[in-house]
Amino acid sequence: MLLFFDSDITEDTREFHFDRNESKHLIKVLRKEIGTEISLTNGKGLEWKGKLNMISTQKVTAQKTSSTQHSPQVFKVHLAIAPTKRNERMEWLVEKLTELGVCSITPILCEYSERKTIKTERLRKIAISALKQSQQFYIPEIYPLTPFKNHLKQIKQPALIAHCEDHHKKLISEYSEISNDTTLFIGPEGDFSPDEIEAALAVGVQAISLGKQRFRTETAGLLGCHALILNHQKN
Repeated sequence: MLLFFDSDITEDTREFHFDRNESKHLIKVLRKEIGTEISLTNGKGLEWKGKLNMISTQKVTAQKTSSTQHSPQVFKVHLAIAPTKRNERMEWLVEKLTELGVCSITPILCEYSERKTIKTERLRKIAISALKQSQQFYIPEIYPLTPFKNHLKQIKQPALIAHCEDHHKKLISEYSEISNDTTLFIGPEGDFSPDEIEAALAVGVQAISLGKQRFRTETAGLLGCHALILNHQKN
């Protein structure tokens, strides 16, 4: 079934009016007809189902048939990651993290960061597209670029930091002390600075290893989140 996104739709919505661009897409590209079943989500767990009941050159509407409020995932991964040097790599990561079901993404500004600006709205559009494509009902919260040490002060859940320094670190695949909310810190290509690592450890963030290989930032982010989700499912 086709899945669309609208942040304002609710269970009380009886008839949904597609905007001009979506209406044109439904008519000209998808060639849908009256009676076609569709679904919408607000990215907050709602699955709103309906049937197209009006189609014109400028306007398409759908009448509600049912709705379901899906429960959020019990285990929530919050990724704090330094933006990649190339925008398209960060966009790819947001797409995959949305498919994976990550709860939130915070781009962080680190001492060795190469990219110091981020287009949050562009990343949100990527997440919406991935949400629709993968038939998900929860969209990750994407926060503005935040200095690393500022975000360190804001986190309230247990946290992990992956870095390449020669410290005692537990392999992430062996990490089992997982609460229902976990933040994972991933640094830039040049890694976190020694000061940043010490600051994280000083407030109780645990150091972990992603393995012997060296990974690109976006690969490390995806690998780390996936490993945490699998670990939680095993426990």
